[in-house]
Amino acid sequence: MLWIALYFPALSLDWVERRFPEALIPAIGVTVRKGNQICIQQANKPAQARGVMEGQPLASALAVFPDLVIMEQDSHEEGKALQQAVYAALRFTPNIAIQNSGLIAEVSGSLKLFGGLKKLCQSLNRVVTAQGLQLSAGIAPTATGAWLLARSASSGTVINGKGEEFRILLDALPVGFLESAQPHLEVIRGIGCKTLADLQRLPRSGVARRFGQNLPAELDRAYGDAPDPQKWFEAPEDFQQKMKMMGLIENAGLLLVPAQRMVEQMCGWLALRHAAVSAFSFVLHHEYSLRQPHKFTSINIHLSEQSSDPAHLMLLLREHLERTKIVAPVCELELTADEIAAGADGNLELFPTMQSETTSLNRFIEKFSSRLGPEAITGLKVVSDHRPEYSQRLELSGRGALNRFSKRGRNSQIIPPESPRPAWLMEIPLELKVQRGRPVYESPLKLLAGPERIEAGWWNDDAIARDYFIAENDQGQLLWIYREHNPVEKDKGNKDGNWYLQGLFG
Repeated sequence: MLWIALYFPALSLDWVERRFPEALIPAIGVTVRKGNQICIQQANKPAQARGVMEGQPLASALAVFPDLVIMEQDSHEEGKALQQAVYAALRFTPNIAIQNSGLIAEVSGSLKLFGGLKKLCQSLNRVVTAQGLQLSAGIAPTATGAWLLARSASSGTVINGKGEEFRILLDALPVGFLESAQPHLEVIRGIGCKTLADLQRLPRSGVARRFGQNLPAELDRAYGDAPDPQKWFEAPEDFQQKMKMMGLIENAGLLLVPAQRMVEQMCGWLALRHAAVSAFSFVLHHEYSLRQPHKFTSINIHLSEQSSDPAHLMLLLREHLERTKIVAPVCELELTADEIAAGADGNLELFPTMQSETTSLNRFIEKFSSRLGPEAITGLKVVSDHRPEYSQRLELSGRGALNRFSKRGRNSQIIPPESPRPAWLMEIPLELKVQRGRPVYESPLKLLAGPERIEAGWWNDDAIARDYFIAENDQGQLLWIYREHNPVEKDKGNKDGNWYLQGLFG
């Protein structure tokens, strides 16, 4: 087995900072109570630049910088931030366990799929860091070992304990990283044990008798000498995430970063269920006011084909956001997966198939529909009627229309004609001039194929009886022309009728 542990050293601060737009992050200090005194547990860089330090009494911090934004440590909000990080990481492995200030992921089954350990670790770190969390990572063949290495790494770095160096790296770690050693640190250090290697050299029975069974058990789990079972994260049946903003947002551009984080979380949840979303909604909740009747603005997005690609879903959401008018300041965001379906495996073939080409067309249509509005995109729908002027019609690219455009060739029950048909049909057939018995369109036409007789519409007042030909002029244009078939006129000896242009071939 192979484990990647992600440790969030500034979790108490990160969950606060990420709720501000990046350009508007103030000087923030997170406080914790120690006995009867309230102290600064963590301070961000703007606060540190003004003299606020970790461990500083709150009164001293406010004396140094009176405008410091004070937030009390909130374990519930930290737990929500951890859960959201797990959602994002589920795209890479379903086996994730939550720790106090981080998470542990078993990734041995994901290495081949994501291009090896290095690429997988980089992708995992990138996605979790994009959630607004600072992290350090550790890689090891045991879960506890990876967690200890991650805690010992500096922020933004990775310690790779895979292979023979694992025990060497573990031996050099300070005893203070062991949770079960926390109540006994002074005694352990007093007897000369500074590292895990020092603790390993002590008699096992004596360590257990003096410090309890948990300490040697934790050591055994870290080194792989004892089983280390983990409780995997269990995702809920439905996806609905909310994020409260620390400030009031009036610019849609400032919502893109938190929206991106929420979309990544939804895609991780979908990956865990081997599913894709076909409809989702993004709701902007507005600040309550008696003068403001708008409580929320809902952006509902329907896809022509289900997708779990965060880049594509975010592109659609961004286009909708840019066209959405912010009627009131936004104080909370909400993302919901409204309709999900079983996800289809990606196309891994060397050459593109019809499925991949259809998916590209659908995404192209969705992108422009989101940018210009659904009323700006139209498509042709085939109608079961032999009369050319009734055989197709334009439809708006609504939700149902998009599906019909993309699936017409695969699922349509309409039987195609044996003779070719032009895609460009005249709205009203154009009557052609005739020279020496030959129809003319920029030049006398040469008949290449035909006649093909179409008789239809006898059941209503719009019956037709025509003989169709494929013709070519001197410029090489191919045309679809016809003349009326009238048996009465033929009986009178009048075989020549008027010629009409019905359509042009590409």
